[in-house]
Amino acid sequence: MRRSFSTLARFFCLLAVSAQLCGCAGGVGFGLGPAKLPPTRIDYNLAIQQSNNEEMLLNLVRMKYFEQPLFLQVGSVASSFSYNLSGGVGATLPEHHSIANGAYNIYSPTVAGQYSDSPTVTYTAYQGQAYAQQFLADMDFDRFVTLYKAGWDISYLMPILFARFGTIDHTYDSRKGFMPEHHARFLKLTDMMKRIDNRGDLDILKVGLNDNATATVMRMDFADEAEAETVQHLIGYHLDIQRTATGRFHTTFKVVPANMLRNVGREADGLPIVPLRLRNCLRAIDYIGQGIAVPKEQAASGRAVDLRGQFSGLCAILESREEPKNAYVSIRHDGLWFYIRADDNRSKEVFQLLMNIFSLQSADPPKNAPVLTLPVGGS
Repeated sequence: MRRSFSTLARFFCLLAVSAQLCGCAGGVGFGLGPAKLPPTRIDYNLAIQQSNNEEMLLNLVRMKYFEQPLFLQVGSVASSFSYNLSGGVGATLPEHHSIANGAYNIYSPTVAGQYSDSPTVTYTAYQGQAYAQQFLADMDFDRFVTLYKAGWDISYLMPILFARFGTIDHTYDSRKGFMPEHHARFLKLTDMMKRIDNRGDLDILKVGLNDNATATVMRMDFADEAEAETVQHLIGYHLDIQRTATGRFHTTFKVVPANMLRNVGREADGLPIVPLRLRNCLRAIDYIGQGIAVPKEQAASGRAVDLRGQFSGLCAILESREEPKNAYVSIRHDGLWFYIRADDNRSKEVFQLLMNIFSLQSADPPKNAPVLTLPVGGS
């Protein structure tokens, strides 16, 4: 009888331990809700960022090959978690006389668990009014000033965004490139303005006018008279350069949209004016895409045009027949891999500037636009 009591005691002890383990699964120590939030949020953040980068690179390549781009906006990400944990114990307890004949007590503990993560991602395509607003409308001056004040290099902003500045026509043909004389002037002006900006002698800002309107103004201080005259000559407009009491040369002028018809070179407030036209988002994307490397056979056949001689120096997007190993972002298109090297910091910086331009120009798609909802759950 003593042996049977001891056996039953061990059985109930195991049963109690199993119940305690299952109980802990629903307690504070094993709660998966709060513990799951930090890692899953980071996972989704990284996945969406990588997906956005790949989508942008894909559309750069599409435009290089004269294909229509398509952008999808991530509308929402919803995820639900569920889990359960169960446990138990079974035992085979022979009679006392069976134990004496060589039988043994058999204990069979069981623990079972299940966890599931069911995310749902909603995508909305840009089209109609949203497409026109984001991709086809020229960037306004306010957004340009925002980018400059945020610290983006003027030597990046000018090539990507300036379609016309003063008398310089910086538009291009996707098969032929720039007009050589205008392009040479623009490159020289960009280099000079970069040097002026690096000295802290350039400022671009919004100022208030008497009628509660605002204007975009550029201010420059020059190192000497020769620099001042060169900048004025390259822009092609009279900048009313003044010599200050300290002997420095200075100009303040107003930039106005290039499509505004004006027959005078000075506003009523006394400031000289210089026309400026900014590219739209689609042309800014296309500008970066013109620097993509294309295979020689495709260039020879006319499948794509290699214009890197005019567009190199900003963002180097390389091509390979094999999947690149050291890529910051890469996509596969028409049997080729296109990528930006992970150690090419300049190209990565310009690529992120393009993403910022895209975000600044973005607007919420119309509510009645087609929505694609994808369950991407797993367990």
